[in-house]
Amino acid sequence: MVSDAWFAPYEIHFTLEQVEWIMENMEELMAGVWPPEPTSYTDPVAQQHHATQHASFEKTIEVAGEVNARLENAGQDGAMCKMMYVYGEDIATIAKYWHLGNTMTEKRIDRALHYCCGWRRKGEYRQRG
Repeated sequence: MVSDAWFAPYEIHFTLEQVEWIMENMEELMAGVWPPEPTSYTDPVAQQHHATQHASFEKTIEVAGEVNARLENAGQDGAMCKMMYVYGEDIATIAKYWHLGNTMTEKRIDRALHYCCGWRRKGEYRQRG
């Protein structure tokens, strides 16, 4: 389930597609490395350097950490979502691990994924069967 998308750090607004991409690249991001753009084209806007008081890896770790915190808040559903997007497990394997049907597993992953979206962190995640 690897996305063909790529996002620059300044583009992150935690849309559904961006959250999926962040999870698919979680290990790199948590290590402070922003994945390179998959094409040879370089966006001149992305290449502009702005004076900042922060290290270049701070935004990278901040973005990954925010999604990770949201997944943690989503409890078991967040763990299922992480299994799928971060570790590449398929629905059947996740369902078997959690002793659920495929349909229920998909619903719970989808609910956790949507919980991770949005600019601001949402309130308490309500775990539903």
